Amino acid sequence: MPKKIYVADDSVVTRMFISSIINEIPNVEIEEFANGEEVLNKIKKALPDLLILDSVMPKMDGLSVLSKLKENNIKIPIIFFTADIQATTREKAISLGIAEFVNKPLQKEVILEKIKNILFNK
Repeated sequence: MPKKIYVADDSVVTRMFISSIINEIPNVEIEEFANGEEVLNKIKKALPDLLILDSVMPKMDGLSVLSKLKENNIKIPIIFFTADIQATTREKAISLGIAEFVNKPLQKEVILEKIKNILFNK
């Protein structure tokens, strides 16, 4: 059965970039979301094997998505990425249960390695 990966970012270019990386991995399905509200609504219906989540998005930002998941005791592996280099953002995301934290600009090798580690080295 294919692994499901949700990618949530308001930038179409970033979603396309991440999806192109994921497509190098066999047996995965990708769903893309433009904001936190959309991905949270989908997660309530079907859990992914991995969520790749941007920090800054309209309607609901990444930290708010993480808070809602924690409130509802929904546990899924999450790669959280941001251009925010403040330690407080990293600490907040980690306290909300992320698996990995990645700073922007995103690098293909880093993303690919983290995805493979989460999906196949649990």
